Amino acid sequence: MNSPWKRWLWRGVKLALGVLVLVFVGIQFQRDLADLDLNEIRLRPGWLIASGGLYLLALLPSALFWQHLHRQFGYPISPFAAVRAHFVGQLGKYVPGKALAILIRANLVHPYGVPYGVSIITSFYEVFTGMAAGAMIAALVFAIDPPSAGAELLHRIGLEWSPLWFGLVLVALCGIPLLPGVFNFVIGKLTAKIQAIELYRLPPVQFPTLAKGLMATAAGWWLQGLSVWAMLHAVLLKNEPELSLEVWAQCCAAIAFANVAGFVVFILPAGFGLRESFLLMLLGNLGPHKYIAVAVLLLRLDWIVAESVFALCAYSIKPAGERIEPAESDAPK
Repeated sequence: MNSPWKRWLWRGVKLALGVLVLVFVGIQFQRDLADLDLNEIRLRPGWLIASGGLYLLALLPSALFWQHLHRQFGYPISPFAAVRAHFVGQLGKYVPGKALAILIRANLVHPYGVPYGVSIITSFYEVFTGMAAGAMIAALVFAIDPPSAGAELLHRIGLEWSPLWFGLVLVALCGIPLLPGVFNFVIGKLTAKIQAIELYRLPPVQFPTLAKGLMATAAGWWLQGLSVWAMLHAVLLKNEPELSLEVWAQCCAAIAFANVAGFVVFILPAGFGLRESFLLMLLGNLGPHKYIAVAVLLLRLDWIVAESVFALCAYSIKPAGERIEPAESDAPK
């Protein structure tokens, strides 16, 4: 077992790295916003609301896929119970480590007969499916239409990168754990060691389940791309990008790439800073850089407000169904 000082040392290292990333990102945005006159900004409330609404709609396919996984594992829950737990759990991603979001979900569906272990395993699978779908979309779009603005910006500071190859790396990191052979092997090891999970008798995951998850979560990423496009219209008062397949694909790939990169770098809650930095680079050719920086920052705030309001409303409504008191032996440690 690790000694306490090693655990605290690791926490300190993660904190220091997170602060370092945020400092560099802050410097980057400070430079981009230095010549911006706040009086130049004229926000369009209708587009702000549209961006937040599209983001909430984009989360729905993932929530329904999570419900589908519960049904596949023999613990069906209602669509509303799944959506409620999924959206409320979204607030947990803003805590470092990202584990709180999964625990919130598990606690919200446990009173309806779902063991904690089942909810945690299905959440793991749903999250990684979404990240793999996002990485694949980004890699495909960037292979066809590379984002020139980000590459030029990095070239000026002496760095080279390929979003296509980086996207393929993200596909591997998020996708390999989802392969039925890998996932079922890991779950088999868990069931051999943890009696509580073994009692669930979870069926093995098959390729059709993975295919359904990739299609559902891919739809969510394309809706998030529309949300990004709406935010650009909320900030840009002239020369706004018209909604074409090319612009939509670039917005979708940019937000997918930035979110997956932020997810992989687990030291930053919800990818704070890193996501914004990638978005600023990848969307730089869709408008003046300083306005894109404002749009990227407002996108984070708009989405937080949207999911917080929706989560609080959903939490206040109790889904119908038989309530089952949690068993003490089943409580997460």
